[in-house]
Amino acid sequence: MIETDVLIAGCGPAGLTAALALARRGVRVMAVTKHRQLSPTPRAHVTNQRTFEILREFGLEAEALALATPYATMPDALFMRSLAGEEYARIRGLGEDASAAANATASPCLLADLPQHLFEPLLYRAAIAQGAIVRFGTQLDAFTQDEDGVTAHLHDRLGAGAVDVRARYLIGADGGRSTVAAALGLPFEGPGDIGTSLNILFHADLAPYVAHRPGVLYFMLGDDMSILRCIKPWSSWMMIKGYAPGHATPSLSPDEAAHVVRDALGLPGLDLDITGVDPWTMNAAWSPVYQQGRVFCMGDAVHRHVPSNGLGSNTAVQDAYNLAWKLDLVLCGLAGPALLDTYSTERAPIGRAVVERATESLASYGPLVELDVNALPEPGDTGHACRRELHEVMKVKHYEFRARGFELNQVYHSAAVLESESAPAMEEGDDVDRELEHVPTTRPGARVPHAWVQHQGKALSTLDLVGRGRFTVLTGVGGAAWIAGAGIAAARLGLDVPAFAIGPGCEVEDLYFEWAERREIRDDGCLLVRPDGYIGWRSHALGTLNAADCLLRALAAILAR
Repeated sequence: MIETDVLIAGCGPAGLTAALALARRGVRVMAVTKHRQLSPTPRAHVTNQRTFEILREFGLEAEALALATPYATMPDALFMRSLAGEEYARIRGLGEDASAAANATASPCLLADLPQHLFEPLLYRAAIAQGAIVRFGTQLDAFTQDEDGVTAHLHDRLGAGAVDVRARYLIGADGGRSTVAAALGLPFEGPGDIGTSLNILFHADLAPYVAHRPGVLYFMLGDDMSILRCIKPWSSWMMIKGYAPGHATPSLSPDEAAHVVRDALGLPGLDLDITGVDPWTMNAAWSPVYQQGRVFCMGDAVHRHVPSNGLGSNTAVQDAYNLAWKLDLVLCGLAGPALLDTYSTERAPIGRAVVERATESLASYGPLVELDVNALPEPGDTGHACRRELHEVMKVKHYEFRARGFELNQVYHSAAVLESESAPAMEEGDDVDRELEHVPTTRPGARVPHAWVQHQGKALSTLDLVGRGRFTVLTGVGGAAWIAGAGIAAARLGLDVPAFAIGPGCEVEDLYFEWAERREIRDDGCLLVRPDGYIGWRSHALGTLNAADCLLRALAAILAR
């Protein structure tokens, strides 16, 4: 029997991120997949700023950007009859426009188009370099758990026979048909099957039709809607055809698929090479529970949704990142097992919100399909009403392509977040649309705000000061007691808790005053930041507080000590 600390079933973005994050911390981890290879298709592709922040911590940001296509190269979403026909509207969704400045304010990282067939090998190489064991062609059949661990029964599909693994914990990152979630009997909510789709992958030189109007998505509003997605400008593409619930996806030969593509693009003589036809089911379902005992689920195993908003792999990566530091601290005896309960408490509401946001974005295509585009150029009331309707539909589509706030404003509520202060709800006191706009805050449960600071002569983001598997204390001028208190509390609990004072004359300088604008505490206040970059506790000011006692109590509470 093979023994390990953590066994992971599934080697998609969630499973490989978990393997990498755990291996970086010295945890013995084995990841298995029933497939013989990583994803051969570029299914997921939008990689948002929060995911790039995690890659930045892993030291993979530069390599990921080198593999990705920047959205400045293909910034827009375009709506047209066909590539050869009329164009009706565009959305500046992801590239160099007014939103670029807001992106830079929100994060030190860009967002970029990093397709899954390039993203997964990046994570895989990094995971095995850190000591993770990854086995292909190995399927999880069943498992049992007891008070001390999990016994998993696997079989090698390449012919090596049965393989048994004894692990202290099991992670099910095995996709929308999860064996682990089914074995646990996890409940699911939501409408479920909402239709089917067909992805047609092809190579063709479309530069004459798109280079002057670069975009990542082209929506063809012909008799029905087809979506053309750019994988690599301007030669590698995916055509997406959707079908209503109960309508089986057709089985297309390469010649038939080529006809579908040419017809949708309005280019009957287009020279193209079909490289794949991939049917898939559109689901809208989420589980309110991600854990049972020593077994956890993440990614599509617990939240299943359409690609709208580009949240699938991003949410999966963040599931894994949330769980990894908690497992590490429990495994090495620095946290109580109750800390692991906060994984489900924190991530399940996010999973539900993601499914609902994606489903709502999908539904917003209905008015586009029903729109009488022939009336758009007409004078008079009919044309005016049609143009107005199209304008209103485009406003709604911003919630799919520019929902930065939805991605970065997520706030956790759990026993690992100490909300002792009477903090107002984030929605109170302003009229900001928090799905569209990022609002930095240091309220407990929120991601620490990004601000550019100077440390030892080098420009850093405040996000570069935190994370990396450690709690961090951030304070300012007059916060020496918090710095000393962090050392005392860390020694008592056996932790590494670096502490930084940010401000004039401090170790870290706030030369742009960005941190002063976003910290929401006084100079002598304190933020206790968790290993995942989320704020676990804060104090607005030192006052008469005993800094060491406060930090000791806060750390012990978060760690379920």
